[in-house]
Amino acid sequence: MTEVETGIPSSIEEVTPGWLSAVLGHTVTGARAERIAQDSGFASLLYRVWLTGGTGLPETVVVKLPGSQEARGAMELLGGYRRELEFYRRIAGRAPMGTAGVFVAESGSSASEFVLVMEDLRGWDNADHLAGLTMDQARSALSGLAGLHAWSATNPVPAGVFPGLDFPAVRQVFLPVFATAWAAYLERTRITVPPGVTDFAARFAELAPVALETLSRRPTLLHGDIRADNLFFRDGAMKVVDFQFACHGAGAADVAYLVTQGLPVSERRGRDQALLTEYLDDLAAQGDSDYPFDEAWRDYRLATGYLMMLPVISLLGAEAMPERSRQLCITLTDRAVAAIDEIDAVAAFS
Repeated sequence: MTEVETGIPSSIEEVTPGWLSAVLGHTVTGARAERIAQDSGFASLLYRVWLTGGTGLPETVVVKLPGSQEARGAMELLGGYRRELEFYRRIAGRAPMGTAGVFVAESGSSASEFVLVMEDLRGWDNADHLAGLTMDQARSALSGLAGLHAWSATNPVPAGVFPGLDFPAVRQVFLPVFATAWAAYLERTRITVPPGVTDFAARFAELAPVALETLSRRPTLLHGDIRADNLFFRDGAMKVVDFQFACHGAGAADVAYLVTQGLPVSERRGRDQALLTEYLDDLAAQGDSDYPFDEAWRDYRLATGYLMMLPVISLLGAEAMPERSRQLCITLTDRAVAAIDEIDAVAAFS
């Protein structure tokens, strides 16, 4: 991975053959960019860049740049771009979780200036978040999470690199807008929300700190946004991308997010405890046996309720979203609502 001295491009137009030649260390004579992941990338802009030039060049790379001005402001507040850069600099290639290879990971003078030049995984099968994971894909992802989580138990990252799950912006920005976003969800969903979940949503800002405080007690390094569309599969292998929400907390938070929002309801129903047990067994096999099931199950239920917030608050911008993105947020919330009801997640908050 190269740390560049040639400046941070402010747009894809500045990702020129000359710039690419400098950062890749190979002569690039031509570069043609096309926008990708327009319906799933909210915080950043992703481009596939086709390269021509000297020997040793990959046919394509993916270039990741900051998103809209609104997205940049949010990512600066959350430290999202910095978190991803630090993950690729410090963790990728060391922890036993497959990731896209990175050629360049660099930031500028402000927190909203960054560039990633990455391996293009176009030959891999990118999971469809709207359709949901298959059970085999979910189990592969759980194994990858166990590897990352267990590795972090014996390879602690220096303090200050990644925040805890309970960092100030969550309480200051996300919790106050939940009620408005929930109303936007209720206007659009086609499911009947169970009364217990309705009551929970009405008290979300009051109850969420219970989850934040409990889930922040463990120092595990989390992916933080282990969505199906961040997972790529090929020949039994998996690679994970998008580490803008990497943080410290309870491993069951990653597990609950993956299972309750990544799996279709019909695939997940009745399997929550079994999948959590599989994760804990894998975690122990990879060197971390200090996570009792009872503690992990409470963490899982708390995370299931709390992490419903992520797709819900995205609906604040529903009117401006592409249709698929809007439907994705509704579907993920529908899945979370079903899980909260079925595993009685609300009881874990008492």
